[in-house]
Amino acid sequence: MALQISEITRQKTTKCPYSFQCLDEKRAICEVSIYIEGNGLFLKKAKYAKCPYKQLGRTHSHYMCSCPTRIELYKHYKI
Repeated sequence: MALQISEITRQKTTKCPYSFQCLDEKRAICEVSIYIEGNGLFLKKAKYAKCPYKQLGRTHSHYMCSCPTRIELYKHYKI
């Protein structure tokens, strides 16, 4: 089953290098440690070496994700 996101979120996700493969579950997504509204997702472990939405956290001990699609998937599906 393909996962669904809003059209607004799809339009905000302008830098996706993987053509939204996460929605078809063809590409594994990074596991989330915690979500903080306005800050994004803190990742347990970042999986992809090259992603424009992945940033090293302020303390350099974790990664953060600002991908609008990934955030919506977490908020709606808890994945």
